[in-house]
Amino acid sequence: MEVRRGEDAGSPADRLRLLMPAQRFVYLPDGLLAVMFALAAAVDFLPVRYLTQVPPAFLAAREPLAFALFVEGGFLMMQGTLIDIATRVRARPPWWAVILIAGGVLLFSEHAHAVLRMAWEQGMVVFVPLLFSLADRVAVLWILPRCPVIEKIAARALISNRLVTGLALLAVLALSFVAGMVFTRAYDFFAGSWLFLVLGAIYFGIAAFDKRRVGGSKFAESPSVLFRYDLIGIDYLDPV
Repeated sequence: MEVRRGEDAGSPADRLRLLMPAQRFVYLPDGLLAVMFALAAAVDFLPVRYLTQVPPAFLAAREPLAFALFVEGGFLMMQGTLIDIATRVRARPPWWAVILIAGGVLLFSEHAHAVLRMAWEQGMVVFVPLLFSLADRVAVLWILPRCPVIEKIAARALISNRLVTGLALLAVLALSFVAGMVFTRAYDFFAGSWLFLVLGAIYFGIAAFDKRRVGGSKFAESPSVLFRYDLIGIDYLDPV
């Protein structure tokens, strides 16, 4: 895949110098989440005699972790739309336009509505931090338009891979639910179940690996998605 536009037409080494500062250590939050999900899922497989040695706070963290995955999934399509717009606008929009664009995208994001409603029902302690998370996602409309093209392609590659991973794991979850209902008549895959937590570990583990990958020399030399399926077209930067 060739990187388009003259501003990024330099050598792979030039593009790597642009990518490395933007991607340095950004994989750590997703990596830590993947470890936490994996450890929370592993509790279900511990022998009973060891369960008493597990800190109560660690057991109580299973539900918040499941909610974090629910938030990620609920905001994923909206985030993909925001990044698609942010990487294709000609110039940075004024602050009021950012609010209008984000509001319009949020208006048609039913899954994001469900996340916000659930957070509101759980009180301000949950709802306010979620608003900061939402603002951080909206910030791409302000940040990405001025970034070099290679960084825009990297952002599109990252969200494309998150979307593909999320859809694939959602399919696994749905199939496991159907299989459980057919064979056991009682299968709960919701918050706190080991399968839900394992899928969370896989999702955030892949996201962390992908963030590390797009900051490397291979991506700078030939930008591509992690998997074969490019959901949004990472090099499609035609103006909105």
